[in-house]
Formats: sequence, structure tokens, C-alpha cells
Amino acid sequence: MTARINPRADVSGLRAVEMENDWLRLTVLPDVGAKIYDLVWKNTRRNFLWHNPRISPQPYAIEANFDNYWCGGWDEGFPTCDECDHQGEHYPNLGELRAVRWSVTSAGMVGGNVVAALTAFGPISPVRARKSVTLSGEQPIVSVRYEIENLGPLRVEFIWGTHPALDLSQRMILRIPAKAGIVGLASHPSMGEPGQRYSWPLLKTPRGTTDMSRTQSIDAGVFCGHYATELDAGWYAVEDETTGDGFLLTFPVDLCPYLWMWMVYGGWRGYYHLILEPWTSYPVNLAAAVKQGTARKLETGERFEVKLAATIYSKPETWKDALSRVGSYTAEQSKETRTGSAK
Repeated sequence: MTARINPRADVSGLRAVEMENDWLRLTVLPDVGAKIYDLVWKNTRRNFLWHNPRISPQPYAIEANFDNYWCGGWDEGFPTCDECDHQGEHYPNLGELRAVRWSVTSAGMVGGNVVAALTAFGPISPVRARKSVTLSGEQPIVSVRYEIENLGPLRVEFIWGTHPALDLSQRMILRIPAKAGIVGLASHPSMGEPGQRYSWPLLKTPRGTTDMSRTQSIDAGVFCGHYATELDAGWYAVEDETTGDGFLLTFPVDLCPYLWMWMVYGGWRGYYHLILEPWTSYPVNLAAAVKQGTARKLETGERFEVKLAATIYSKPETWKDALSRVGSYTAEQSKETRTGSAK
């Protein structure tokens, strides 16, 4: 089967763009922030993206609490992650673009791959956002290109991050090339104290040592938000130790040098999921990041662009094999882009 795309699919009564190759099937929901809602490994029919068991995809107001309408899937955040006030504006959690209806500007075959291109305008910030999702026709790789352009006369301050919510099984390992961790928040002393720094992945607490690279069961009834910092490279993998199946994401570590790790093991609203989010800035609150000098800036007419790539792997392939495969793919894509630009 060759890669195919269906821009007229439907999920819960909403427009959906369905993309598929021999290995993967994914859906994009333009009406809910252009999120990737499904990422299915066809070999096992396993959806690696978490779906909220109580909330179906649905439109909601920009100022609404994202958590109360969050159906799961893979979102992006701009210009903040945490709700905050900045320069006289109030920004909701995960920002202003996660609820708007995006336009599908194109959806079809490009050089043997299937590509969906979408665009939206900021309702608060004077920006135009572009997002393209490409599913390789030859490999189990999906790549995402995201662009923010400042259309206004004044500087725009922002932070940006990507937010893939991963479905969990009880025995999973987080492979993250980080040297340090920072506790942002924790529901239990075993998950650390806010502000505590530690050598990733071993967190020492009065309750003992917690290996943060190992998931816990839903019965643990805890949750936390930690940062992984001092990254040696821009990638991570989350692997099922029982089956060997894994999700691997690559990102430009020079643009996104921080991982915000939202780990929910039954302790927040009864959910069970994991979100490892590459962010441009620390902390993931625009107002606080501006104060600490880590926020990014866009002058009039300037653009911020970031490219990500993800894959699924299964035994006998390892995370090292998957990382090498994605690295070769992205290098080839960059070469083709440079060649095309030079013509």
C-alpha cells in the first residue's frame, strides 16, 4: 500500500485529515487547534497518543480552561504553557492557538509523501501560525514543521512547546539524554519538593530514591511536573519494557533546550498518561520566563520555525536504531530543502 491522505475524514463530528502508510495511521483535527489526535502503530493497532476517556473532541472557547475540554492527543503551546497575564493580556493555559479553527490550505501527495498544511491567526497576538504534517511514504516517520510569524508593528514575546500526550502501560522507561532534573510541582513527597534539583533520573527524597525514568501504576495515585535540563541531544524515547514498542521524538535542542515532564499516575483527575514536552524556555510560564530572561522575541515580520520528527519502533529494532533512522531521514529532508531553495 502506498501512502494516502483523506482530508474529508470525520472524528466525533469534526473535520479530520487522515493520513496513512504501511506502518502508521494518524489523524489531524483542524477544528481543535490542528492537533494530531491519533498515532496508531498498525502492526499492533496500538494508539500511542492518549485519549481522554471522558471528553470527546469538541470546539471550545479560547479563554476556556484547556484541561476541562482536553480530549488528549498531540497539541502545541503558544505563547505560554501556564495561564498567565503579560503586557495587559490574559493568556489561557497552553496558549491561544489550541482552540481556534485552523484552515487546511493543502492536503495531498508531495514527492511520495503525504502532507497536510494548515494555518491560523492568533486571536490575541498579531501572529500567523503555519503547521505542516508530513507522513513518509517509505518509513514509519511523521514530521511536523511549525512556524509563527509576527504580523504586528510591535515585538511579540513568547514561549513555544509541543505537547504529545502518550498512552501508558504499567512498565515503561523514559530514555532522556538529560543530566539534571528540576521539580516544578509534585502531589506527594516521593515526587520531590518544588525547586529541588537532582541528577536525572534519580530523585532523592525523605521517602527514599525515586527513579523518575520508570513509570508507576495508576494505583500510585500521584502526579508531578518536572523539568529535564542540560540535554545532551534533542530526542527522547518512551518504551514499553514488556513489548519493546516505543515512541521516539526528535527536536532541535538549540531551540527547545528544556523538557517539561507532566507525569500523571492516577493522581490528577484519575487520569493515567505522560507528556514529555520540548519547550523553548524555562519556566513554562510566559510572564515568569520574561522576568528570567528566557522568553523568545519576534520583531515585526520575523518568523520562528521549528521542525520535529517522530517514529514508532518495535522489536527487534531498538531506540538506537529508531534514532538513527529518524536522523538519516531528517538529514535527507534538510538536504532536499536546501537543494530546492538553491534552484
